[in-house]
Amino acid sequence: MSVVRLGQLFACTEQGGAFVAEASDGRLLHIDDVPSGLACGCICPGCGRPMVAKKGRLQAHHFAHHAQLLGRSCASAGETALHKFAKRILDERLEIALPAMIVEERGERAIVVQAEKRTFDRAILETKEEQIVPDVVLILRDRRLIVEFKVTHPCAEQKIARIRAMDVGAIEIDLSPYRDHLLSEIDGQILYDAPRIWLHNPRERGARERLADKARQRDEEKKKQVERYLAAYRHRLPSKVAGRGDCETTVRNEGIGDLINLPVDGSGCFTSAVAEWQAAVLLALLAAAPQPFRTRNGLDAIHRKGWVDRKFADMTDDVASAVENGGLRITSPRKAVEAYLEQLEQLGFVHSGRTEIWRVLPALLICIEEARELRERPYRRVAEIRQLVGEMLSGLPNEETTRFVFDQWWSSKAPGRGYSPSEASAFDETKWQSFLQDLTNIPTRIRSSPRQGLDLIGLPFEGSLSRALKRKRLEEEEHERAKQAKLEADKAARVSRLRNRALDQIGREGEAWVATPSFTIHGQTPIDAAASGEAGYDDAVRALDRRMREIVVEQQARDRKASAVAALAALARSRYFDAERASLWMRSRRRELDGKSPEEFVVDDATRQRCEDLLPAKRSYR
Repeated sequence: MSVVRLGQLFACTEQGGAFVAEASDGRLLHIDDVPSGLACGCICPGCGRPMVAKKGRLQAHHFAHHAQLLGRSCASAGETALHKFAKRILDERLEIALPAMIVEERGERAIVVQAEKRTFDRAILETKEEQIVPDVVLILRDRRLIVEFKVTHPCAEQKIARIRAMDVGAIEIDLSPYRDHLLSEIDGQILYDAPRIWLHNPRERGARERLADKARQRDEEKKKQVERYLAAYRHRLPSKVAGRGDCETTVRNEGIGDLINLPVDGSGCFTSAVAEWQAAVLLALLAAAPQPFRTRNGLDAIHRKGWVDRKFADMTDDVASAVENGGLRITSPRKAVEAYLEQLEQLGFVHSGRTEIWRVLPALLICIEEARELRERPYRRVAEIRQLVGEMLSGLPNEETTRFVFDQWWSSKAPGRGYSPSEASAFDETKWQSFLQDLTNIPTRIRSSPRQGLDLIGLPFEGSLSRALKRKRLEEEEHERAKQAKLEADKAARVSRLRNRALDQIGREGEAWVATPSFTIHGQTPIDAAASGEAGYDDAVRALDRRMREIVVEQQARDRKASAVAALAALARSRYFDAERASLWMRSRRRELDGKSPEEFVVDDATRQRCEDLLPAKRSYR
């Protein structure tokens, strides 16, 4: 006998045939286990019509409907076969595993039904249940449970909607993972093991309504709590002056006072000053190192001091969020501690991990160590600076240092600085080194750049400064004399260069040109322009170059005139028998030439041509 697998109920050939059909006794038979033709005695599990076993040589063996309905084969044969099979299994055992159903509304959960095995009275197949056709229906007294099977597709949304409208319990069993299993081996999966979900449970609505009622009650209670908190809360801001609390004093003595008194939402939940409760958290954090420190440990440190306001001790984070919407800078005490630790993390002194764990970073421990070193600095630095000042004053005349008292200078505010050397000894290393450098640089500044009001930091260097100022004044006077001498020498050199250049470029005219004012150099004479400076000299040189170009142009014009006049005179002599007559014609003024003589009028070939037109056409005596 051939075995029937679940997937074969839904498989078909290319011609639309099936591999499984129903025997007259209700059994499902494989195509390989029946004779050919109508002799198979099988019907379609879906529509009940006779099936023909087609077992030829050309096509794959399959069942086909003996007479198709309206030219179509039955589309629900595999599903109906499964339903009949499942109905038989359920009817034999009358027991099925039901999945749990849990609903959630706004973070609240309710169990509609626990996962359990349920016994029923019988199982039926119905062709239609109101507007749907259930796969299988289980009956328990007057209650019904629809059982749907998923093999190829899940239950359609439209069918689920109708089930909900009917308000009948329904589950869906997912058999898709078992398509390759033998049909005879999936009874356990159908009854108990296959994944299953509720499509609808009549109790779900009631469970959701109960959750909604609880949510409304919670909202009302939260609203009342919010109103109480809003009325009671008074925000605490960081103090502008240092407090005297034990925790704050300890932290400031450790040199990490900058890590407290930070603005944090929710500070009004504590009865102590901001700096004091933050100092308690910080000290607890340091005491726990290197062990993990949790947010609740910091809150416990405040609780032990009795600084958590009882009105806000039980505030939850969600209520605090609702209160924030009221416009107040409020959060729960735990969140306030967490916000403070987050600020320490942003400053680079702690690191946060999972489950609210905070670890101290080396930077914080370094700060504490530096603070301890800072407390010891004044004692070490006073000896250091006493020796330094002694060495600096050792080179001064005795009469200038006899009235200087180190201890008095050490405790007095330095002129113009607003602090005493003693106060400077408490500076950080950078500022202290800057102060030392200012001290040691006093002699150097007096020597290199003395000036009135030089910062002497209260040391008796006035005599040295006065001598240096006198020396500087003499040096400046000498420098000014040398500067003026150089300016005069440069002026004379520029004037000489310009005069020599003018004589070289334009000859004898050069001497007169350098002394003549020129509009091209702003009405100055070239000599004055050169004397005024290098820019004036450059202007004069450019003016000289322009004059040289003008001379060239003038000479070229004279040459053209001479050539044209000579040519005209030669032509005149050729037109008159008497040379004197030709010369007289050249010198005679003519109306046609604007009252000029040909000799005056001719400047180029064009003007020569106009004059030639006035000569006699033939050689003449007059």
